[in-house]
Amino acid sequence: FDKTRRYIVHDFDARSTFSNFLPGVAGVFGKPVWSFYVNRGQGLASFGLASKDYPIMEFNTANKAYQVTPYVGFRTFLQGFRGGHKNKEDGVSFLMEPFSPLRSKVEGVEDPSKPDRTMFVGTNEMEILEVDDVTGVTTSVKYFVMPEEDFAALVRRTTITNTGDDDLTLSALDGLAKVEPTGGKLQWGLKNIGRTLEGWMGVYHANNDLGLPFYRMSTEPSDTASVKIEKAGHYCISFMDDSDDLLPIVYDTEKVFGFSTTLQ
Repeated sequence: FDKTRRYIVHDFDARSTFSNFLPGVAGVFGKPVWSFYVNRGQGLASFGLASKDYPIMEFNTANKAYQVTPYVGFRTFLQGFRGGHKNKEDGVSFLMEPFSPLRSKVEGVEDPSKPDRTMFVGTNEMEILEVDDVTGVTTSVKYFVMPEEDFAALVRRTTITNTGDDDLTLSALDGLAKVEPTGGKLQWGLKNIGRTLEGWMGVYHANNDLGLPFYRMSTEPSDTASVKIEKAGHYCISFMDDSDDLLPIVYDTEKVFGFSTTLQ
């Protein structure tokens, strides 16, 4: 355990698979989210409202979550440029994806080229940490349920630290690879007619700077004569600790992964 009584799992993504969930507690007047996490990728495997029928991130059984979480879950991409790190020449640039399964350690095998990864499990939070001595970058991600609000929300806080011996210029792309919209009970449809459902899905914007996308279906898909227009929606915001300005959200996966349908 660490000093805050969180359970520590070293090299979590190289160990036998396990799953857990954040408690559905949001205070006396708050609304909780349900959220499951696994020891693969960046942890969080699924979350949503009320039940698995109303997902924000699609619910998968544990065996499938172990396979797909590193790709359809939260991802971080970093492009860095530094003047020199550990006796390397000036002007070194790099691309990296923290917590990528491509750089996971093999249990019992010492490999200094692979980063050290640790998971911390608390009573109402889960945090993962990657220390990469090759690039001189440490990345931590913490998840917790936002309490005492009249809407359900999951908070994800990403911290990137330069542990190298010189200045680092960094560009970052960070967030959920795939967000499900509001549209009634979607779990059955996502599993059985997922491609068809995409015809109803849309992303709308509350402002002109792409800082507040609104994910919803045009109507609730159902095999009935009546049509129910969907007005509610899921949304996300992103900002830096030292700024009140919202960061732009990239909502089109093709802008990030091109035509790679595996999201790799």
